[in-house]
Amino acid sequence: MGYSLLEDVETSDGSDVDHQDLRLWLRMMALHKLILNELRRRLRTSFGMSLARFDLLSQLDARAGIRMGALSDRLMVTTGNITGLVDELEADGLVERMPDPESRRALLVRLTPKGRKQFNAAAKRHESWVREFFSVLSENEKKILFDLVGNHKAFVLSTIHHTAAAKSGSWRKRASPAVMS
Repeated sequence: MGYSLLEDVETSDGSDVDHQDLRLWLRMMALHKLILNELRRRLRTSFGMSLARFDLLSQLDARAGIRMGALSDRLMVTTGNITGLVDELEADGLVERMPDPESRRALLVRLTPKGRKQFNAAAKRHESWVREFFSVLSENEKKILFDLVGNHKAFVLSTIHHTAAAKSGSWRKRASPAVMS
């Protein structure tokens, strides 16, 4: 199969080895954006559902109920965003709020039968679309890519953690008179 890219700025002529890391990062970002935008379009067209709704429903799928704050943490958005999405989904009959038995102040959100049915249909199609986007790779190539990206993710997380710890420690040394003496 031949694939033609109209604009593939991250490849340039391939001779600029000095910027290989930057070009790789741009390639990964471009691929992420292409797939994400197409998934958004297909979810909207096929199910009248935004990716944000799909992501929230997916968090509820395997749980009997989850607190709004936990949804916010898992989806890495504000509680205000979660409240707005849950309000919409509740109005559409896809989720319901219920009291949290462990806290009188908290509410749990869970899928309704209608919400579970709609999510299951969307999730099945979503997975088939993702499979389509990776169908150009053999199973072995997928495993290799998965392992490479996993190793890189672990390295980046370690680097971020190390950098944060170093900054935290150096700040304490500067700020604490007891350490300075």
